[in-house]
Amino acid sequence: MKRILAVVGLAALAAAPAQAVDQGFYAGFDFGQYSYDLDTGGVAQQISDQLAGLGLATSNVRTDTSEDGFTYGVVVGYQVRPYLAVEAAYVDLGSAEYKFNATVSDGTTSSELRSQLTTDSSGPTLSALGILPFGKGWELYGRVGVYFASNEAALRLSADGIEESVSDDSSSQELLWGGGLGYTRGKYSVRLDYQQFTDVGDDSTGEASIDRLAVGAIFRF
Repeated sequence: MKRILAVVGLAALAAAPAQAVDQGFYAGFDFGQYSYDLDTGGVAQQISDQLAGLGLATSNVRTDTSEDGFTYGVVVGYQVRPYLAVEAAYVDLGSAEYKFNATVSDGTTSSELRSQLTTDSSGPTLSALGILPFGKGWELYGRVGVYFASNEAALRLSADGIEESVSDDSSSQELLWGGGLGYTRGKYSVRLDYQQFTDVGDDSTGEASIDRLAVGAIFRF
């Protein structure tokens, strides 16, 4: 999927020559793919430790994850100089799912435990872009900023026909960094953009770094 997005983005960037932008406001949107970096080993160990604390031994552990999906965002920005811009955006980073199934025993009887943890995150960002124009209308840029995350986590458990579910949410501020390639013609620009959101979440919802690769378009006022 990431290779397909890269090819599509580079094809869109291959247009006629244009001049670099000095300054001004702009707005736009993007879409692409996200990928969570869940600490699956750590989550499995945490669940096993909690069950052990209840006097339950685990065996025949099976796990499964779903960490990739569709992401989109909208952005407004201001180009201060040819080499500097500031941006505010809203991004939806989708959700990740982790399943933990195992046989649990108290030493006398055993049961099949099924658990599913789902986490998702979205929110506004604020970032600064350092821009390196080159050629006619092309630019490379690096990004650093802050992600104001709204995070949710839901855990569903079932055993012996009994189901239980709990959920929690949190807000956090995380480091955002990345870079990309852009091309401008007249008032329109297209981009191929990579971003990473580091350690999103907290102890209540769990933490994960999230990668984002997107193709976008912006209009300059």
